Amino acid sequence: MGAQNGKAYDSATDRRTGSSFSQSDLSADDYNFSSSAQSPSYTNSSADSLQVVRKLRLENGSQASPKSPSQESKSTATSSGASSSATSPTPLIETQEVTEVDMTKMRKKLAPPRTANDSPFDKLTDKVITNIFSYLTAKRLCRCSQVCKRWQRLAWQPCLWTSILLSKRQKNIDYALKCLIRRLCLETPYVCLTVERIVLNGCDQLTDRGLSLIARHCPELLRIELGGCNNITNEGVFELVSRCPSIDYMDLMGCQQVNFLNFPSDYNASRASPLQGQTILLRHLDLSDCSSLDDSGLRIIATNCPGLLNLYLRRCYQLTDIGVQYLSAHCFMIKELSLSDCHRITDCGMREVAKLESHLRYLSIAKCELITDMGVYAIAKLCVKLRYLNVRGCAHITDKSLDVLARGCPRLRSVDVGKCPSITDRGVASVAVNCSGLRKLSIRGCVNVTSESLTILARYCPELQQLNIQECDELSVQAYRVLKKHCRKCIIEHTNPAFY
Repeated sequence: MGAQNGKAYDSATDRRTGSSFSQSDLSADDYNFSSSAQSPSYTNSSADSLQVVRKLRLENGSQASPKSPSQESKSTATSSGASSSATSPTPLIETQEVTEVDMTKMRKKLAPPRTANDSPFDKLTDKVITNIFSYLTAKRLCRCSQVCKRWQRLAWQPCLWTSILLSKRQKNIDYALKCLIRRLCLETPYVCLTVERIVLNGCDQLTDRGLSLIARHCPELLRIELGGCNNITNEGVFELVSRCPSIDYMDLMGCQQVNFLNFPSDYNASRASPLQGQTILLRHLDLSDCSSLDDSGLRIIATNCPGLLNLYLRRCYQLTDIGVQYLSAHCFMIKELSLSDCHRITDCGMREVAKLESHLRYLSIAKCELITDMGVYAIAKLCVKLRYLNVRGCAHITDKSLDVLARGCPRLRSVDVGKCPSITDRGVASVAVNCSGLRKLSIRGCVNVTSESLTILARYCPELQQLNIQECDELSVQAYRVLKKHCRKCIIEHTNPAFY
């Protein structure tokens, strides 16, 4: 002990005088004393850290083994002894406490790379993945097919492609259809037997070439929507309905070049129509905003599509009563008919429409300004099962029409007489009393309607769900509250600030 204390004192004296000595001059006891005095907790923390590193390396198959604390001490002592400029012994290793976060990071760094077989999604069966894919759109299915070979095989299963929806943002729509149909025809060459519905609304770059592809490769097509496709013509539409005999729903709204009549002079009908002499099985046809459609074109439609149930001819300005006559002669099963904004339709046309009799459920003649009470009389007399009538903007319609209509068609559910200035409380009362099942009523702009109409509706139509009283200035707040009290489910549209 005395010798050791003397050495310690001498070393302290040497430090005060500025003399230097090497670490190798210290004995083993001095070395241990110095290290334990300066960092008494070093040995335990260092051992714990080394054990963590050794454990992680052993877990990941590492062949390298960490050095023991004695080996670390010897190597550090040797390197420090070689330095002649050291003035004092320093800690051998700077240590830190190892937390759970650090251990997790080290495991991730030392872990082997993750393979595709480790994906939880791969544990699902093909049937489950196919069921998940069935909820995706065509665009998302194409993206999924690029993930891996398995997904590519599953994403292009024909059962997932019963419907094709392409957006208007697709520039070259014809080429997109070509690639899509070619891929779907791999298992069944030349035909896509599973495609039943195609939606191409707003694809204004679609041409007859794209329709020809659909017609030749999708023989089981049931429904197609081509609204706003302005570049398609009669040739493409005719080939489509000829080669797809099962199609029953077609939306051609806004196709300006379609009129079903003016085929090109060099058009070979036998090439596109293998079903000549047979009727077209269309049930739903929308030709709204097809401004080139005239009576001759409507005659072709009525002759070839006798099974039509829903026909919409809104804003077909060239149609007259003659065209309506063709409809009543050939398409006598029509349930829904819209002739809104066909300004050349008169009461004679309404007499032809009345020949549909009990089949007719829906009729819209809004803004047909030439139609008067006589036309409505004909409808009310024969179309006893009528559910919906829209005569908005027909300025010649009066209370007499509503009175006859309410008595002849007691099953009415929706009536629109907006912008008919001759309608008064008498007409509204007749409808309310005779049509107790009324759900929707519009008297917008009927300036002669007063609060009495609201009171009668509240009394006789408790199931009323929608009422439009905009621009009716003669209605009181009290009548409005009475109606709200008795028709709790009714949504009232108004422009009176006092009703808020």
